[in-house]
Amino acid sequence: MFYSLSSRGAGAGALTLVLLSTTALAQEALPTIDIGAQAASTAAARTDKAREKAESTAYARTVATAATKTDTPILDTPRAVVVVPKQVLEDNQVLNTQDAVRFVSGVQQGLGVYYDAYIIRGFSSGNNTYRNGLKLNAIPGTEDTAFLDRVEIVKGPAAMLYGRIQPGGLVNFVTKRPQEEAAYSLQEQFGSWGLSRTSLDLTGPVTADKSVLYRAMGVFDHADSWVNFEHRDKGAFSGEVSWRPSTQFEANLGFEYYHDADASRGGYAGMIPVIGTTYKVPWLTGRPAYLPRNWTQSDPQKYSQFPDVMEREMVTADWTYRFNDQWKVTNRFLYVHTNEDQQYLLAAPAALNYQTANLLRRLSWSQAMRDTWSINLDVAGEVKTGPLDHKLLFGFDYFDYHSLYLGDNPGPKAVPEIPAFNVWAPVYGGINWSVLAAQQAYAHNNKSRNQSIDAGYYVQDDISYDDFIHFLIGGRYDIAFDASSELAFATVSGSPCYPLCDGHYNPPWKGNPTYRKISPNGGLLVKLTPEYSIYASYSESFGNSNATARSASGTQFKPQEGQQFEIGAKASLLGGKVTASIAAFDLTLTNVLTADPVNTGYSIAAGKVRSRGVELDVAGQITDNISIIGSYTYDDAMVVKDNTIGTGAILGKRQPGVPRHAGNIWAKYDTAPGEKEGFSFGFGASANGLREATATNAYALPGYVRFDTMIGYRTLLEGHAVEAQLNVVNLADAKYFDTTVNSQYAVYGQPRTFIGSVKVKF
Repeated sequence: MFYSLSSRGAGAGALTLVLLSTTALAQEALPTIDIGAQAASTAAARTDKAREKAESTAYARTVATAATKTDTPILDTPRAVVVVPKQVLEDNQVLNTQDAVRFVSGVQQGLGVYYDAYIIRGFSSGNNTYRNGLKLNAIPGTEDTAFLDRVEIVKGPAAMLYGRIQPGGLVNFVTKRPQEEAAYSLQEQFGSWGLSRTSLDLTGPVTADKSVLYRAMGVFDHADSWVNFEHRDKGAFSGEVSWRPSTQFEANLGFEYYHDADASRGGYAGMIPVIGTTYKVPWLTGRPAYLPRNWTQSDPQKYSQFPDVMEREMVTADWTYRFNDQWKVTNRFLYVHTNEDQQYLLAAPAALNYQTANLLRRLSWSQAMRDTWSINLDVAGEVKTGPLDHKLLFGFDYFDYHSLYLGDNPGPKAVPEIPAFNVWAPVYGGINWSVLAAQQAYAHNNKSRNQSIDAGYYVQDDISYDDFIHFLIGGRYDIAFDASSELAFATVSGSPCYPLCDGHYNPPWKGNPTYRKISPNGGLLVKLTPEYSIYASYSESFGNSNATARSASGTQFKPQEGQQFEIGAKASLLGGKVTASIAAFDLTLTNVLTADPVNTGYSIAAGKVRSRGVELDVAGQITDNISIIGSYTYDDAMVVKDNTIGTGAILGKRQPGVPRHAGNIWAKYDTAPGEKEGFSFGFGASANGLREATATNAYALPGYVRFDTMIGYRTLLEGHAVEAQLNVVNLADAKYFDTTVNSQYAVYGQPRTFIGSVKVKF
């Protein structure tokens, strides 16, 4: 008797155990044991992990889950989506989330950024970002870059999958997850402005059978700034445990904690005043004042007296059950609690006397407490109807955001506690901090509350014919609600906070009627060859920008709504090592509030903004030694309908913060790719055209070109991998403005900066 183990036509992955007698070889085999479903499920569960491991050091990624919430390849997705892998972030030593997106076409840093916000295809993302596909609101530094695996950017309206969202698109931060193979690393970064940053990353199995995995990461970051009196002290921890009792089921539970004392957040200390039209030297008007980059309106005692501190705790959980290699269900959960002490010494619009050059300052203080719940349930599967293959998605998500503000944001007034100073020859000091502390305590009686709730149901079908034609269609039904209130105690002369916190009012809680919206999405893609595809798509979105506004009649405005038509082409070159895409889009935003021509002081939803452009992205390994990532953007974003007249007219004006032309390129040369010892060299350039700084286009931020470079060396030291790296940001020390705040102040971009790093892997 002997045994034969073989695979016999029982379907993919089927395994047949045959027991034969030496005397009866012709007899029929014993009943088969079909373990095909389990084998297929195992293969499906490991496919994503194998792909991620293969792409871990690459510049090109082939899949972005944010675009369709499925594992559809980017080449088969009929809309623009770009991925920035962690290798690009590490090679550039990117230390914050704002810089993490600068490699992508059509994406700019938001204006006056305090919370994470971006301008995508000409429109602000608001204060919304996404973490592993779940929505966050009003978060400064969504994720520490040491915790990131990649950044996914979906461009254009994405309401079909994500509910209320601004029309430009979304930024999704994907975090590192526990790994089956043990790996430990310690990194120390150092450089200009006293940078000292320590990162620890530990991952591996907890049990011998690798059914329980863990990952623990921590960061401590301290630095000053090129702006006088700016400091930051940050600490962050991320821990996650994965449980995989079988190949069909996986669950993850995570926790993150952030303590962030950052006087540089938002760039408020370094706000450069813009010279207005009343200045006595006409040719200097309409531009930021010619002040040095280290100039500040802050004070050397501000950081110690009124530090800006944010604490954030986050709990995350998700689980996936694979019924087989075709169907699975995934549930995701996120809860965030944030405490913020926002304290800034800064000016406000119209605070500068152009004749005397005296600037009035104010101490803005508020305490914000936020709670965010974000939940998602997806059922995804594949079916076949005749010659058509269907990749189906059924989903539900729920978002609940609550906030409570305590404090005051007084306007600039001539008060003895905060003396004015000359912007050309500032004299610091002389601030009565004890009086300000008493005023701050009293101002905490001022309260305001906000609430935002959104629940949505969606269905999507990716229909494929012979992997030649892909038709993506989907729809969503949303139920949305917003409410806000403000409660401020009346103040009189002689009270502890007079005169800084006077003039408040007591409006009642304002709740908007529940708003319901259907959001469609559709796209057609044709694969000309296995490496090239062309597509066309249409998508819609709606936001909450008009949530608390009212017309003269007191009726609620509909949310702003976006519509986009897009065509494009994609390519997967050199065996998938290089990805490239080009897209042309026409995106409009309607229901934009504009002045009511009949009722002065009120608004009507008659405004319209249009953004048209072309985007090009390329990333990957063009030779064994050379990797690149780059982009180019042309965007003509302007107001095409508005009723405002006079000096505030914006009809025909360009969108603030949006250059007509922008581009960047980064290339790395590795002397021994894949080897444990070798050198690497990197060089890149980023260029931005002129950007209007205000809605009325009253002044603009000039264009600029910035060069960056890198040199790295890796080797083995006593059996441990050691990596040393030096980056120089803004190599030529170009002097440029990065963004604008409150329409009357500009913020300088980063001067020449050195960042060194030593990483040891165990």
